[in-house]
Amino acid sequence: MYRWHHGMGVLSFVFLLMHPVLLTGYYLPLGADIAEEYLSPLNPQSTNILGWLALVIFTLGMFTTFCLNFSYGFWRRSHILLILAIALGFGHIWAVSGFSISLAVALLPAVVPVGWRLLHADRSGDTLPYEVSAVNHPTEHITEVNLRPLAKPISIAPSQFVRAAFFKGSHFQGCGDFHPYTVSHITKDGGLTLSIKALGDCTWNIQSIEPGVAVRLQGPYGNFLLSRPIAPEIWIAAGIGLTPFLALLRSQPVTQHTDMIYIHREGERVPYEEELQMFATSQSLLRIHSLPMTNDLTPLFIQLDSIDNLNKKEVYLCGPPPFMAKVTQWLRKHDMHRQQIHFEQFDFR
Repeated sequence: MYRWHHGMGVLSFVFLLMHPVLLTGYYLPLGADIAEEYLSPLNPQSTNILGWLALVIFTLGMFTTFCLNFSYGFWRRSHILLILAIALGFGHIWAVSGFSISLAVALLPAVVPVGWRLLHADRSGDTLPYEVSAVNHPTEHITEVNLRPLAKPISIAPSQFVRAAFFKGSHFQGCGDFHPYTVSHITKDGGLTLSIKALGDCTWNIQSIEPGVAVRLQGPYGNFLLSRPIAPEIWIAAGIGLTPFLALLRSQPVTQHTDMIYIHREGERVPYEEELQMFATSQSLLRIHSLPMTNDLTPLFIQLDSIDNLNKKEVYLCGPPPFMAKVTQWLRKHDMHRQQIHFEQFDFR
């Protein structure tokens, strides 16, 4: 969906740029003075001003989508520029040709999604209320946030993720933008646990969260571990990428022969390792391989190479995007079909 959304935005921008180019081709044969009069940004006519404003603001909005150093909150709020550009563009059309049936037909598919974005998504129309009931810190940089529902709980399955916005508490400054977090535990009464690692501004702020903080949740999203073929499995979790596998193990025993490789940094306290070993002890189909590593992935590749019939198994990956790309490349070189490699991407930009 995100790739389709971005592709449609780029395609719209290309068509928008073609508009002044085609107009230039139309007016130039009539004379350079006439072309300049109609197309110059300095032309004071309302039709011209509206058109140029729409083009400039749309260009600024598109520019922000390629700037990865912007904060998530600023990047998301900057999309209001695109909404403004759309409004100016329709104003330009109205000023040129007046109101018509074709303009009304074009307005409908623009107004509906924009209205959904402004009222339903941005104004929490599609969210459910939760409250932080407890906070734990398995390691220095990981915070476990337990949430209890204040109304109907989200219907969610293990390995899915939600988008959460945390509001202010008595000592917590809040983190009101919606961010994606994989659920690491689901209780029978609808309570959820989010295991959040400090990786950015919001997640660092969440390290100081406290019970009683109000939360709004959107979701659930994802189908990472939901529809799995009946075959032996290999799970590869890097760091906080453990969470979808942990949620699944906490909800039910594995039903296929499963090798889980849990990758963590050397010299750090390993979160959840004792719990994973407990699962392995009680489940004969599950084997846990705890693998301390640096940036060199050679130990992982040696471990994978030691697994019998590797290319006949289904592989499930969760970790940083560069890590998943390198592992996928190695697996493909070792005769594993793309359909056997499963992962979800969280890099929305």
